[in-house]
Amino acid sequence: MGNRKSTAARIILTVLTVTAVAAIFYNSSLSAVESTEQSSPLTELINSFLSSLHIPLTLEETVIRKAAHFTEYAVLGTLLTVTVHLYVKKRSRTLLLALPLGAVVAVCDELIQLFPAGRSCEVRDMLIDFCGILFAALIVTLIISNIEKRRNKKGMKEG
Repeated sequence: MGNRKSTAARIILTVLTVTAVAAIFYNSSLSAVESTEQSSPLTELINSFLSSLHIPLTLEETVIRKAAHFTEYAVLGTLLTVTVHLYVKKRSRTLLLALPLGAVVAVCDELIQLFPAGRSCEVRDMLIDFCGILFAALIVTLIISNIEKRRNKKGMKEG
C-alpha cells in the first residue's frame, strides 16, 4: 500500500512541477504589451490596498514584477525540491539536483524572452529566479529534515 501512495505522490508532484514550469514559460512567451496587461492591474491592486491602509508607499510596476519573479520561482522551488526528494530520498542529493534544475529553468525562461516583441533576456531576472528557487529549497529541506528527525525519534521510542 505504501508503494502506491509513494507512486501517486511522485506522479502528482511531477505533474504539478511540470505545470508550474509550463506556466512560467507561457508567461515568458507573452509580448511586452501582454505582460504589462497582466501586471498593471496587480500593481494597481497592491497600491490601492496600501493606500487603504494609509501606508504612504507606491510601488512601481518593476518592483511588483521582480517580486512576482521571486514568488513564482519560490513556488517552483518548493514543488521541485519535494518532487526530487520523493525520487532520491536523501536531502543532500535533493539539493544537488533541485538547485541546478531550477537554474536551468530560470535560464531557459529568460532565453524564451528573447523572442516575444518588446521582451529581453535579463541576467538580473535569472538571479532573482534562482534566489526564489534557493529560498524555497532551503526551507523545504529544513522541513524535511525536521520531519525525518521526528520520525527517527518516534521510531527509537517505539523500538
